[in-house]
Amino acid sequence: MTQVTMLSASQISHLLDTPAVIDAVADAYAVADAYKEKANHPATLWPRVYEQLGGEADMDIRSGVLASKHVFGSKLLAWFGENAKRGLPELNGLVNLYSSDTGEPVAVLNATALTDFRTGAAGGRRKPPLG
Repeated sequence: MTQVTMLSASQISHLLDTPAVIDAVADAYAVADAYKEKANHPATLWPRVYEQLGGEADMDIRSGVLASKHVFGSKLLAWFGENAKRGLPELNGLVNLYSSDTGEPVAVLNATALTDFRTGAAGGRRKPPLG
């Protein structure tokens, strides 16, 4: 079995920096590499699964294949709106990545940290010059 990389929120924060993430999402036609590849067809995004869990809680699963990186995987996010009152984060989740060559797991990542970076970068992306 291959070694599985596990990255926590603090490890992701140390590995990524906001300007680099903004640059990664700067393309006006794509939000991240997976979406660029989807537009060019070497990536496939599978249908999203969404479920209301009752009250102020829901979860969704996003998944697909990133052919150029030889991986497929999923991101499961759970949102619990009442968690702020408990001193807990409202959003929690994991990204699971697998080798598309062998099916072996290759990484488990904190999806909350990745989502925070991606959402912030998408809002702060540098706009292309006019004209």
